[in-house]
Amino acid sequence: MGFFSSSLDYTEKHWYTPGGWQEMLLAGSAYRLGIFKILADKPLTANELADNINTDERATDILLNALTAAGYLTIKDSRFSLTDAAVTQLIDENHPNFIGFSISHSLRLAERWLTLPEVLVSGQPVAGDRFSETPEGFIKAMDVYAKKTAAQAVEYCLSQNPQAKKVLDIGGATGTVSRLFAQRGLDSTLFDIPAVIELDQESLGDNPNIELVTGDFNKSLPSGAFDIVYLGNITHIYSEEKNAALFKKIYKILNPGGIIVILDFVRGLSPSAPLFAVNMLVNTHEGGTWTLDEFSGWLKAAGFGGIDYIDVKERDQQLIAGKK
Repeated sequence: MGFFSSSLDYTEKHWYTPGGWQEMLLAGSAYRLGIFKILADKPLTANELADNINTDERATDILLNALTAAGYLTIKDSRFSLTDAAVTQLIDENHPNFIGFSISHSLRLAERWLTLPEVLVSGQPVAGDRFSETPEGFIKAMDVYAKKTAAQAVEYCLSQNPQAKKVLDIGGATGTVSRLFAQRGLDSTLFDIPAVIELDQESLGDNPNIELVTGDFNKSLPSGAFDIVYLGNITHIYSEEKNAALFKKIYKILNPGGIIVILDFVRGLSPSAPLFAVNMLVNTHEGGTWTLDEFSGWLKAAGFGGIDYIDVKERDQQLIAGKK
């Protein structure tokens, strides 16, 4: 499956490159239509699958053969079934290699990027939901990335404040970071919108070290006081003004010596930041990526000092810290 890692020996003479935009659209379309789940249950011919999902037989046959060439499917006696790698990455949500929600999210992002000519005229994203299929799909897609950075983020937070006992995880989504803090003996408050907290109740509701709190952090924050406030991939969604205002609210709920830690793409440090700003342009009304000087300015204006940053090992992002 070249979208992730391919053993096929493709060279530049081939029109199709594994992991390129064609494969993302190919796999994303199949995932959205439920093709992988259907073929995981039993092998089917192209015509049988077309009848099942109400698609054109010729088009379905072409798609299935392309998925086979890309390594997602195998074919025997005209019937298509999933490869072992496809099962672990696209079907088994409990497998550490599962990235199904990410594929769906990537397809959704491609649809949004195709609106860029319109966005450049208006300066605003076109109408439509930026969630990939469902809020649950979006949150779980983001969790794939959170798992890559969570361990280093927690270690960095604790290196900045080793005596910390209480953490506020703003926009904590599925709780990847909160779980790690809880495992280290800290009490974590996961603060997110009601739709996300509702999803978290089943997996996190019984954890005695994690409190689930709903709200809008642009309006207010839990009263605290906290030793660490963590912002993972939040600041790129909002404007300079809203980020600056949020930092001021965070300062007020920290204990003396408490820290704020921000994970994001920092323009000027992250090579991905300029392109990620375009992603925010087509998906948000005011988001973008910001320089270290901008982050430092907001932090200092809020009262923070001792500003520090490190590069994230597993992703092209940075962690920025400020101390009260």
